[in-house]
Amino acid sequence: MTPRLTPTASWMIWLLLGAVSGGLYALIARLSSRFEFSQPFAERPIPAVVGLFGAAFAVYLLAAIIAARRPVGRAQLGWIAGAAIAYRLILLPTAPIQEVDIYRYLWDGIVVSQGINPFRFPPRMVREARFADATDRQLARLVQIRDADPHIRALLDRVHYAELPSVYPPVSQAVFAAAAWTTPPRASISQRALVLKIWLLAFDLGTIGLVLLMLRDTGRPLGMFVLYAWCPLAIKEFSNSGHLDVIAVFLSTLAIWLAVRMASSARSRQDTKAKEIRWPFKPLSVRGGLALAGSLVLALAVGAKLYPIWLFPLFSALIWRQLGWKWVCTSAAAFSAAVIVCLWPLLPDFPAHEPERAGADHAAEGATAVAAEDPGRGLRTFLTRWEMNDFLFMLVLENVRASDAQRMGPEPWFSVVPERPREMFIGRVAERFAYDPWQASFVVVRLVSLIATLAVAAWCVQRALRTADVAVWLESAFLTLAWFWFLSPTLNPWYWTWMLPLLVFARSRVWWGTSGVLLVYYLRFWFSYQYSGTPVAGTPYAGAAFFDYVVTWLEFGPWLTCLTLAHVWRRYRLLSW
Repeated sequence: MTPRLTPTASWMIWLLLGAVSGGLYALIARLSSRFEFSQPFAERPIPAVVGLFGAAFAVYLLAAIIAARRPVGRAQLGWIAGAAIAYRLILLPTAPIQEVDIYRYLWDGIVVSQGINPFRFPPRMVREARFADATDRQLARLVQIRDADPHIRALLDRVHYAELPSVYPPVSQAVFAAAAWTTPPRASISQRALVLKIWLLAFDLGTIGLVLLMLRDTGRPLGMFVLYAWCPLAIKEFSNSGHLDVIAVFLSTLAIWLAVRMASSARSRQDTKAKEIRWPFKPLSVRGGLALAGSLVLALAVGAKLYPIWLFPLFSALIWRQLGWKWVCTSAAAFSAAVIVCLWPLLPDFPAHEPERAGADHAAEGATAVAAEDPGRGLRTFLTRWEMNDFLFMLVLENVRASDAQRMGPEPWFSVVPERPREMFIGRVAERFAYDPWQASFVVVRLVSLIATLAVAAWCVQRALRTADVAVWLESAFLTLAWFWFLSPTLNPWYWTWMLPLLVFARSRVWWGTSGVLLVYYLRFWFSYQYSGTPVAGTPYAGAAFFDYVVTWLEFGPWLTCLTLAHVWRRYRLLSW
C-alpha cells in the first residue's frame, strides 16, 4: 500500500522535482553555445549534454511514477504546466544541439513565402546559380534573394543534402512560410530560427492541452499529462532543435481527441435532434460532425508528416462502430480528398527508372542525375535509401545484403546468413528491377518491414473492434504508431515524439523508458568525431560503425527484452487468473 503524504509534503516533492529539472535545462542551455554551427565538431561536449538530458529524464520518470500513484490537485497541475512552459522557454533561444534540419525549414519558408514550389529547386541549384544565367524566372528570383541578404546566403550554405529538393510535406511548408512572413527583414540566422521555434512552440503547447483533455474525457488521472509535458526528448527536439514533427503531433492528437469526443458523445446520449446542424443534404449529427472533422484534421496531419496515415484504419473502425458504414464511406472520401489536396505539390511523376549509385551514404549523389523539377525525388530517396539508428531493420538487412553491396567498414558481427543464398536472391531482385545490390537489399527489407507493420495495424484494428472501450482504441493507436516506428529503418529520436501524447494509454510502462533510451543516439556523433578512423574498445569497428553495430544493441537490446518479458508476465497472469 502506498503511504499517504500530507499536502505540504506532496507540494514539496513537486517543487523539488520542478526546480531540479529547471536547473538541468539551464545547464544544457549554457552548454548549447558550444554547438553553434561554426564550432569544431571534436570540441562539442556531447557526452556532458547527453548526461544532463539523462538526469532530466530520471527526474521526469520519477515525476511520472508519482503522478500515476497519487492524485494531483489543481494547483499542482498548474505548477506542472508552468514548469513545462518554463523548460521550453529556457531552451527556445539556444543553438540546436547536433541538429541541422531547421536550416532547411528556414530556407523552405523563404522559398514558399515567395510563392515558389520548394520541391522544384534543390538548394544546391540556387547556391550555384548565377543571376545572369538563370533562365527560369523563379530560379532568378531565388538567386536575387540570395544575393540581396548575406544572412540568407549563409543560411543556404548550411542546408544539408542540398542536392535534393525538400522532403517536407506542404502543410509543414505553410508553417515555415508563416514564420518567414513574420520574420523581420535582414534578420540573422539565429533570429530566423527563434521566430520559427516560437511558431512550433504554439503547436507544442496545444498538444499539452489536448493531452489534458483526453485524460479528462477518458477518466484518467490528470497528472499523467506530465508524461508529455515534462518529457526531455520532446523539450529537446521541439524547443531546442526545432523539429517540424510537432506540427503533425499536434494535428494527429487533435484528430484523436475529436474521435474520443465522438465516442464520448455516444456514451452520454447527447446526440439529439436539438443538436443537429443542417447542411445541404440532410441533418449532420454531432457525432457525424466530429467524425468528419477528425478525418479532415487527420488528413492535415498527413499533409504535415506522412506517418499519421497509419491511424486512418483505426479511425474507420471507430466510426463504423459508432455510426455505421455510411459514415465510414463519407469520412474516407473526405480524408482521401483532403490528403490529395494537401500532398498535391509533392506528388512525384514516377519515372520509369532512375540510375542511382550504391550505398546509403551516396544516396544524395545518386539522386542528382534526376531532373531538378521532379518534386518527389527527395521523398522517394528518403523512403528507399535512408537508414539511421535502426535495430530490427538493421538485423534483417545485414543478413540479406549481398557481399558486393557497398558497406562501410568490416562485416557486422551479427551477419550470420551464408553468403551464397544472399547473393543469389539479391542478384535476381537487382536484375529484375534494375537496382544496384545495395538498393535491392534495402527495398526487399523495406517490403518485409511494411508487411510486418500492416500485420500489427490489422491486429490493432481487430482489437479495437472487439470492444467499445475508447481507452483500448487509444492504446491501439499508440501501438500502431510505436511498432511502425520500431520496424522502420530510421529511428531518429524525434520520431518517437509521434507517440508521446498517447503514451499514458500504453499498458506496459516499459514504453515510458523509450524516450530516455533514445538519448543515446547523440553519442553516435561523438564516436564519429573522436574515433573516425580508430577501432573502439578492441572491436574492428571505428566511429559511427561502432555505434551502429555495438552501441545500438545496448540502446535497444535491454529495452526490447524488458518489453518482451513484461508482455509474457502479463499473459501469464491472465492465464493464471
